[in-house]
Amino acid sequence: MKKASIGIDISKSNFHVCFKIRLEEGKIKILGTSSFQNNTKGFEELLDWVDKKNKEDPDPVFVMEATGVYGEDLVYFLHDQDRIASVVLPNRMKGYFKSLNIKTKTDKIDSKIIAEYGIERRLDIWKPMSSNYKALRELCRELLALKNTRTKALNQLHAMKYAHGRLGELVKMKESQIEFYDDNIAELKKHIQLAVESDQQLVEKLKKVVSIPGLGFETAVILASETNGFLLFHNIKQVVSYAGLDVSHNESGRFRGRSKISKKGNTKIRQALFMPALTATVHNQPIKELYERICEKNPNIKRKGVVASMRKLLILAYTLWKKDEIFNKEYKWAA
Repeated sequence: MKKASIGIDISKSNFHVCFKIRLEEGKIKILGTSSFQNNTKGFEELLDWVDKKNKEDPDPVFVMEATGVYGEDLVYFLHDQDRIASVVLPNRMKGYFKSLNIKTKTDKIDSKIIAEYGIERRLDIWKPMSSNYKALRELCRELLALKNTRTKALNQLHAMKYAHGRLGELVKMKESQIEFYDDNIAELKKHIQLAVESDQQLVEKLKKVVSIPGLGFETAVILASETNGFLLFHNIKQVVSYAGLDVSHNESGRFRGRSKISKKGNTKIRQALFMPALTATVHNQPIKELYERICEKNPNIKRKGVVASMRKLLILAYTLWKKDEIFNKEYKWAA
């Protein structure tokens, strides 16, 4: 059975593509490789290139990895042009790369492997986020950015006030900046609240998620908007990998390297979960026990306990969202 796939390895300024086809006798053939600028002109050139290469073969699937924002414009462009696209979760692609035991890594080689993945595997067709989720995601990302900037400004103000020979004018300017950030943060929160209230189904889902001790409304909205209502995921492992909270091991023979989280995923989710995880280690009894158990094993690296708490909060949010249930503090967790 014929099948055509275009693997796309995308970066900030450009992207590499590889066009592969599986012929009826099972042989896989490369129809071409190329690279294009990551902008509208490059997208149009990509389609022209594909149409010239694809004379009478089946419609190819454009395959890329869900690694960040750099591929968003392209996948929306492909959807608007009625092309078939598939965005693969990082853990799936990572596992496939490992299975091939590829020792050389370049953008061109990556695009070939992604194209081969599209040929060999069954793909989920990408669908755009709903307009409400997309708007919420942009609002929440701006909120996170402003909060980070405000925290930096507060630290700078603290240093100014205790510095020798400080200038009063600079202190006033910094205080004015912080007041500006506070006003904008308050305005963003109003817009987020209105956007949530316009979707009654989302309101009901969020009620389930915020029932988790330590996890508040803003964090729940961020999780929902960054995952399109957890639509991409079919199991816990996938959602954990998407957030970059999956554990990466480094072992070979007798060598035992340090295990750490991969961080190959959505940074906004990890950023949003950090403070709620700290709160949960105090006010959420099961997570508190988890945190204390891990810190007892790793007394010099207590951050491991915080990361484990972040992971557990994400799993709880995903589970309650999917099952449409309220948090049950009496639930017996597996060891």
